Amino acid sequence: MLPEQGQLTVLVVGPAKDLPLNVRELIVSRNLSPLYAPDCRAACEPSLLAKADAVLICGEACHSWSPADRNGDWLSRSDARYQLELLADALASHRLTGVVLSPGRFGVMPGDDDPLMFAPPDASADELWGRIAAIQQYRPLLERMEEQVAGMQRLGKKLNEQFVEVDQELRLASRLQRDFLPKQLPAIGDIRFHVLYRPATWVCGDVYDVQRLDESFIGVYLADAVGHGVAAGLLTMFIKQAITGKRIYQDGYVIVPPHDVLEQLNAQLADQQLPNCQFVTACYATIDVRTREVCLARGGHPHPIHVGADGTCVEVRTVGGLLGIFHGETYPSTSLILEPGEKLILYSDGLEDVIISRRERDDGQTHLTPEFLGMVREPGPQFIRAMEDHLDAAEGSLQPSDDMTLVVVERLIE
Repeated sequence: MLPEQGQLTVLVVGPAKDLPLNVRELIVSRNLSPLYAPDCRAACEPSLLAKADAVLICGEACHSWSPADRNGDWLSRSDARYQLELLADALASHRLTGVVLSPGRFGVMPGDDDPLMFAPPDASADELWGRIAAIQQYRPLLERMEEQVAGMQRLGKKLNEQFVEVDQELRLASRLQRDFLPKQLPAIGDIRFHVLYRPATWVCGDVYDVQRLDESFIGVYLADAVGHGVAAGLLTMFIKQAITGKRIYQDGYVIVPPHDVLEQLNAQLADQQLPNCQFVTACYATIDVRTREVCLARGGHPHPIHVGADGTCVEVRTVGGLLGIFHGETYPSTSLILEPGEKLILYSDGLEDVIISRRERDDGQTHLTPEFLGMVREPGPQFIRAMEDHLDAAEGSLQPSDDMTLVVVERLIE
């Protein structure tokens, strides 16, 4: 809908006494209220722009503008062009659009943000009115859009502040969680431990520990709270406090066998009545440093892998359901002897694709990936470095889908 006649104030930029005929006809036929500025620099006056609804720039005010080659570049940056650019900036600040009567160029001025529209000098009064009317008609819409954009910018700023605050809190939570992990892994006799720990986000759903229980026994475990992030990270703190490998009495202590550790952990998790989607998997083992016997139990966790001195790999299979679902679950343990040069590997399910290539449906036999079989032959430290390099080179390594943790128990070659 066109604005009503007699309501528009148009700032005319150009010599007031020598206006083009079409401009004079426009002012008279449409009963416009004109304001005058002799040139572009004078038209930048805020008091003039504050009164104007639209701006009409006559060719005499920008006569130094001339079209250049076919690519539409300008030949020079004359003073007239500079003044017109100043006016364009002033118009933008006042949410105004100007119509420039200039030969050889039509449409909008080059530049996405310039509020100038070009028209031929011989355009009729009706054509000029159509352009000005269109400008006035869409001006309220543009103003509303700018208000909405400003509101979105304020919202974006607020959200960004909140994201920064959440990010700082998650960074702090990550540091606190890492403080609960072992600062140094024990080295007793010829038994060594090595760890790969890679959270998918700031807060990890995996937790591990290696503790010397007494002069003869070491307890080691790896637990995985389903998922990753804050909820899983909070559950790992509960797991760490709930796992007890040694019970102390007034007259002494006893080393808690692995099956008992997991049964007690399952009971405590079940008592919490966790949501149906929240559960835990874990593998717990004790190591007798005198005999090098490893006794372990697992609950819903990937089967540990026993690596022979020649690189032969065998899964150590034990039964045991998920932790925290049902009371009264049992977790039978099994044992093995670590010979010189052998390893026992505990890992979370975030590494299954790296370690397991496939499982046979008929007999349940597990086939390991060639990459893993090649890396696992190396001594513990070199094996961990090779795994890290392999993960870094994998597709999507910057945004892993799950936490990745691996604990290696190694007996050195004498």
